[in-house]
Amino acid sequence: MKKLAFGLILSFLIFSGFTDNQIWIKAKMPNNIHAGDKFTIEIIVNKLDLQHFAELKQRLPEGFKAVEKQSGAAQFSFKDQTVKFTWVRLPRTPQFTVSYDVVADASLKGTFSLPAQFTYIYKNQRGTTSLDNEKINVFAKGEVYSYNENLASNDISFPPKNTTLVQCLRIKPYYVKENKGFIVKLLVSRGNIQSAAKIEEKLPAGYNAQLIDGKTATFTFENNKVEFIWKKMPVDKNFEISYKISPTKVNPVLPIITGNFNYLLGGSFQTTVIKEVEQNMLNKTTEQDLDKKEVMNFFNE
Repeated sequence: MKKLAFGLILSFLIFSGFTDNQIWIKAKMPNNIHAGDKFTIEIIVNKLDLQHFAELKQRLPEGFKAVEKQSGAAQFSFKDQTVKFTWVRLPRTPQFTVSYDVVADASLKGTFSLPAQFTYIYKNQRGTTSLDNEKINVFAKGEVYSYNENLASNDISFPPKNTTLVQCLRIKPYYVKENKGFIVKLLVSRGNIQSAAKIEEKLPAGYNAQLIDGKTATFTFENNKVEFIWKKMPVDKNFEISYKISPTKVNPVLPIITGNFNYLLGGSFQTTVIKEVEQNMLNKTTEQDLDKKEVMNFFNE
C-alpha cells in the first residue's frame, strides 16, 4: 500500500507539471450577465507537445444556448447542454484558444456552474484535466449588479462554509513600505486533500520573488514562476502562505499574477484556478493602499 501511495505521488509530481509537463485548461468569461445577454466563453488549452486525439467538453445549464465561434481545427457540437470540441489531431502550438458564444434565456436568474473537462491521449494513456469552479451570475434584465449578492453567490469566504471545498484565493498584492516590496498572500483550503499538491504563480517579467511563509512547502522561483510544492499537505485544512515580490526597475504598478492550484485527489489529478480577491471581500482590515510615491522613494534610497 505504501509503495502504491508513493507511486501515485511520484506520478503526480512528474505528470502534473512539476517537470514542466503540466497540461491545463483555463476559462475566460464574464462573472455577471443579464438575462437575455449574449456573451463569449474562451477556453485556453495548454497542451505542450500533445499531438493526437483530444476532446474538450463544457456543460451548460438549462436555458443557455451555445453557438460556434472559433473552433480552429476542432469539430464543434452542442447537444444535451454539452459543448464539445473534438480533435483528431491537436494544433501544433503548445497553447491555443477556442471560443464560442452563449445566449442566456430571458427568464434566467441566479448563479450557475459551467464545469469543463479536457481529455487527451498521452503515451497511449488517457488523461484528463478539468475546471469545476467556473460560475456565472445571471441578473434580471435591468437589475443592477450587487457587490454583496455577487459575494454571497460565489461563496467567497475563508475558511469556506463547505469544509470539503478545495479553493485557493489570492489577496490582491499590496505594497508594504517596511518590506520594500509587494506582499502576495494565498489562502488555501485543501478540503479532503492529504497527499501531493502544488501551487504555481506566473509573474510578469521584471520581478524577483522571495518566500515569506510556505507552510512546509518547497519554494522555488525560476523563469518568472513561483512554485510551492508539497509531498503531503499540511494538517490544517485552511492555511495561509505568502511571498514577497520586488520590481527590478522602477515600476510602481501592481503586477498582474495568474496561478493554479494542482492536487491529487481520489487517484486523479485536478487543477483549480487561483482567484484574486480584494481584502475587504474577506472582511480583512489590513489592506494597505498602493502609494506610488513610496514605491518611487524606495528606488531613490
